[in-house]
Amino acid sequence: MLLFRRFLSSILLATVLFADPAAGATPEWKDGKGATFKGEPVEALGPLAMFRTGSVSSKFLPMRALSAEDCVRFYQAIASRPARALRWSEAKGQASGEMVGRLQISDRGQLKAFDFTATPEPELLIVLFGGRRNPDAAPPYFLLDNLGPFISRVQRVYPGRIATVVWANRQANLNLKSLPGARTWLVIDPEKLSGMKITSRFAPGEGFVMVLMTREGIPLLGGPANDVGEVMRFVDGASDILWQINPDNPRAARDRLHYLRAIRPIEFAQGKSEPMLLIDPLRVDALRQRGVKRIEAKFELKADGGVAQVEILPSSDFPQPLAAPLSEALRTNAYFLPAIEQGAALPGSYRYELKIGPLDPKLAADAAWVKGEARVDVPLKSWLVLKPIKVPEQVFSMIDRIGPDGTVMLSAVTASSGNKVSTASQMNAFNSDWFSEIGAANIRPVAGEKQEVDGEKFTWKRVTPDHGLVDFLEGRESGTHDYCVGYAWTEFDSPEETDAWMGLGSDDGLRLWLNGEQVNDKWTARTSKLDDDVIPLRLKKGRNQVLIKIQNVKGLWSFTCRIRVRGA
Repeated sequence: MLLFRRFLSSILLATVLFADPAAGATPEWKDGKGATFKGEPVEALGPLAMFRTGSVSSKFLPMRALSAEDCVRFYQAIASRPARALRWSEAKGQASGEMVGRLQISDRGQLKAFDFTATPEPELLIVLFGGRRNPDAAPPYFLLDNLGPFISRVQRVYPGRIATVVWANRQANLNLKSLPGARTWLVIDPEKLSGMKITSRFAPGEGFVMVLMTREGIPLLGGPANDVGEVMRFVDGASDILWQINPDNPRAARDRLHYLRAIRPIEFAQGKSEPMLLIDPLRVDALRQRGVKRIEAKFELKADGGVAQVEILPSSDFPQPLAAPLSEALRTNAYFLPAIEQGAALPGSYRYELKIGPLDPKLAADAAWVKGEARVDVPLKSWLVLKPIKVPEQVFSMIDRIGPDGTVMLSAVTASSGNKVSTASQMNAFNSDWFSEIGAANIRPVAGEKQEVDGEKFTWKRVTPDHGLVDFLEGRESGTHDYCVGYAWTEFDSPEETDAWMGLGSDDGLRLWLNGEQVNDKWTARTSKLDDDVIPLRLKKGRNQVLIKIQNVKGLWSFTCRIRVRGA
């Protein structure tokens, strides 16, 4: 329920931001509460019926809000619209189509031609619009830097479905040839902005705006993007929407079932279709944990789509004690549409096959972050930080790359129960167990408490993060704390033992402990980006402690962190 409320709030944001009172003479419809509205049917997207209500406004209804008769009327209204093209060069979507011939690739200081024939038309577009530069806003490169990890993540999780485009006029003062991050960006050729009637409607006069839209130019979510907080709200709202409209989302099944049951007799009035499985009844992650390799089964289906019988075939590969629960899960969790011929539903058979491949930990964490699992935020209201502990420059200059075995460099720091921190030779800190005498699990710093490091006293200081960002420079000029190490500690409650994920970025390298156990170790030269890494965690019931060690080589020095637990 929480996730659905957040999703509706995101839709409301899009409607309010892009509201246009001139909806035009369009058909009338009823929403789930019986209220009427005017809207042009555009497309069925997952469990949603999408309507254009103005030049840049839209309305979305869960399919179950439409009567069976209105489902048919909606289907007939969109039946003549062109399907998503196999090649972007052939796109007929109003927004994606007008980008053909106008896109370039920004890649390491060069603008290169984009091959529209080598990629399918995207289903959805994320467009960053840049207007006249606002001198009080964050630099555009900072915004793109924080957007980059989200873009890379959704493209890994939803391959081929989403394209991200930078649309900037000359007043945006944005060098399109050299955009930040280790990724390439699609940009609109500034010489070809004129004539883009659909997307240009969202371009602001000043500052930056981000919009998630369909290939037809229907906005799903939009808002300003002039600081990291606004970027965070956009990426979280977009994650919610992408998961809600994903056909693989089990919560989408009932709406899709309602709509397809109504329209299939019309769609196949002169033809036929085999049974259709709407949602996979089994969870791959749960099967993998139980040693399941392959499931093959045969379903016998009734004319109403119900399961009459299911047989697990001998070609399946799983531990035999799981035979009964697997059969029950297949029988009770499967949503089917029956076979249909000449408009009439018929009994039929369906062959099911699921192969369980090896786990890709990075993809699994990315998917959890954007596909609905990691949805409940754990507030981290403050941190205790200890810094800056100077490290000799030669330590940094001796090792400047991560080794093939994953080892990294830094100074070794140890803490005794007397709060004295000392180091014999400040070498290789990331490969040492600092707090070696009492253990990281026993560290309980107090604000104002003194610690001594190599004869110099430091103080644990309480800081409040800004949208998850802890800035170790605290307003000081960049370069004042080169070649330093800092530590940050916080604790929070968990009502139960549960899976969790941490979105973490750092400038520069880091080491992370949860409840005294090291869970991440990364030497890298980078800037702090929103959710640059997503790290799976297992929280214990009660108090949990997080300890982060951040190293700075030169320049900026910070980290950004937020934690989420599995949603209900």
